[in-house]
Amino acid sequence: MAKHNGYDLVRPMFTSGRLKKLSDIFKFRLVPITVVATDLGKEKNRFKELIENPDDFIYQEIRLFSTNCRLAPFEMGILIETEHPGHRLKTDQEKEEKYAAIKPLVEEGTITCLDEIFKYVHKYTVAEQIGRKGATLDRYLKNVDNFPIGDIRAIGGLFELKLSEMLKLVEVQYDKQTSGALKKPE
Repeated sequence: MAKHNGYDLVRPMFTSGRLKKLSDIFKFRLVPITVVATDLGKEKNRFKELIENPDDFIYQEIRLFSTNCRLAPFEMGILIETEHPGHRLKTDQEKEEKYAAIKPLVEEGTITCLDEIFKYVHKYTVAEQIGRKGATLDRYLKNVDNFPIGDIRAIGGLFELKLSEMLKLVEVQYDKQTSGALKKPE
């Protein structure tokens, strides 16, 4: 099935600065909501719920949606975080002091991939802090396609990284996984 022509309108609207948030794609009638829902394998009403709460998307869906729109996943992240800013950590949830070093490591390019964060911080502590079991976080790290956007955002919140910054790290991890660089030899 051919891709809807309206997807081609999204990138120019984004680069011109007119498209500022995720819902603008539908507000400006660039692509019909039913087309995007179908392309993502979602029922229309469920897709509308995802637009209202994009944390329920999984990375694979954001990647497919952004690819159809000729955007990078991190650019779709910019549209999401503009409309749905991340949640601040609860005050009773203390971060380890060394978490403050992760953002500068990302900014300087020392950390380029999601799993590289866990060279510096214990992933099971992070899993606990975002309300997941360690085994669940392991499963997501081994197959980032199924990583919920809400969990990606929560991890970013621990390190003061925006969703768009986290999606860059996830994209590198995805590229490594699909190229076989992280797969075990048979």
